[in-house]
Amino acid sequence: MVNGEKFHLFVSCAPELEPLLVEELKELGVEAPRPGYRGVYVDDWDWSTIYTINYASRLASRVLLPIARFKCFHRTSLYEKAYEIDWSRYLKPNWTFAIDANVNHRELRNSLFAAQVVKDAICDQMRHKTGRRPSVQLQDPDLQINLFIQQQIAVISFDTSGTPLHKRGYRQETVEAPMQETLAAAILRLARYRSDAVLLDPCCGSGTLLIEAALLATQTPPGYLRQQWGFMQHMAYDNLEWLRVKNHWDAKRIPLQPHHLFGVDLSKSAVRATKINLRAAGFQQQVEVVEGDFRDYQPSVAPTLIVTNPPHGRRLEEEDQLHSLYRALGDFFKKKAATPAQGFIFTGNLELAKEIGLAAKRRYVLNNGGVDSRLLEFDLY
Repeated sequence: MVNGEKFHLFVSCAPELEPLLVEELKELGVEAPRPGYRGVYVDDWDWSTIYTINYASRLASRVLLPIARFKCFHRTSLYEKAYEIDWSRYLKPNWTFAIDANVNHRELRNSLFAAQVVKDAICDQMRHKTGRRPSVQLQDPDLQINLFIQQQIAVISFDTSGTPLHKRGYRQETVEAPMQETLAAAILRLARYRSDAVLLDPCCGSGTLLIEAALLATQTPPGYLRQQWGFMQHMAYDNLEWLRVKNHWDAKRIPLQPHHLFGVDLSKSAVRATKINLRAAGFQQQVEVVEGDFRDYQPSVAPTLIVTNPPHGRRLEEEDQLHSLYRALGDFFKKKAATPAQGFIFTGNLELAKEIGLAAKRRYVLNNGGVDSRLLEFDLY
C-alpha cells in the first residue's frame, strides 16, 4: 500500500508461458490472475499469496511487489522519483542490494544506465539519512530490486523471490545449454503429464525433465529445497504465516512410484550429472538412468509418454550429424512406445524436426533462452 493505493503483484515468466501461468495460479488458489507481457498480474492478494506463488509455482520466474509507480520523462525524473521512496523501509545501511532493469524508453535506452540512476538515488538518500552508503552486490544480495520502464511509465518493485524461482536447488551438475527448470515444467504441463504415466527421456542431458516430472508426480513444491527468499527481508514478513503456507503444501507430498521415470543419454558426463542432480532432489532410487544410445535401449516398461529435448545443432557441421539422430527418434517413438502413447520433442531447429518422419498433432511455440522453439506433439499407435 503506497499513498493509499494497493498495487497489483506482477508474477513474471518466460515469453509464451503467460497463459499457462494464469492456469497454474488459478490452481494454486490465486483469484483472477490477468495475463500481461512476460508475466501475470494479480490484483487481489495478501502475503499468503506471495508466499504461495514463490513456493508452489513451477512456471513463475519472480514475484514482484511494486513500491512506486510514476511517470518517467528522463534521467532527472527517474532519479528524483527513486530518491523520494523511503528506502529505509526496505534497505538497511549494512545490506547489499542489486537492481534488475528492463527498460523501453525513448531517452533511457540502456537498462544498465537506468539501473545505475536508481542505484545512485538509493545510495545518496541512505548516505544522507544514515551517513552510510549500502553496497551493490550482483550475486545473492540482501535486497533485490526490479526496475521496469515502458515508454514513460516506470515501476520500481521489491523482488519477493530474491534468487530467480527456476533455481530450485537440485542442480548440482550441468551440461552444455541445459534446459531451464521452469521451461521443463511448462513442457510437462503441455504434455499433460500425470504421475501414472511411464515417462522416458531418451536424450536426458542433466535430467531436468526427469526431475521436474518427479516433483510433479510427488506433488513436491518446486521451492522445497530452497532456504532463502526475498520476502524474508520485507518489513511485513510474517514467519508464522510463511511456515503455515509452507507446511500446507509440504503436507501434500506423496511417494514416487518406482518404474515410472526413465532416462537415457549417450554422454557419460550427462548421465553422471543426472544422477548427481537426482540425488540432490531425493529421487535417485526411484528414477532409472542409463548411459548408452537410445537406439540400442530396450525399456523394461514400455513408455506411455516420451518427452525429450535432443541437441539442436548450433553450427552447420553439427546439424549434418544430427539428421540421423532425429530420424532415429522417430523410429524409436514408433517401435519402443506403448500403444497408444504420446510423444513430444522440443527443438529450436525446425529443419531437423522434419527428419522425425511423423506428422505432428500439435505444435506449441515456446522461447528457449531467446531462441524461437517448438514443442511437437505426436500420437503414437
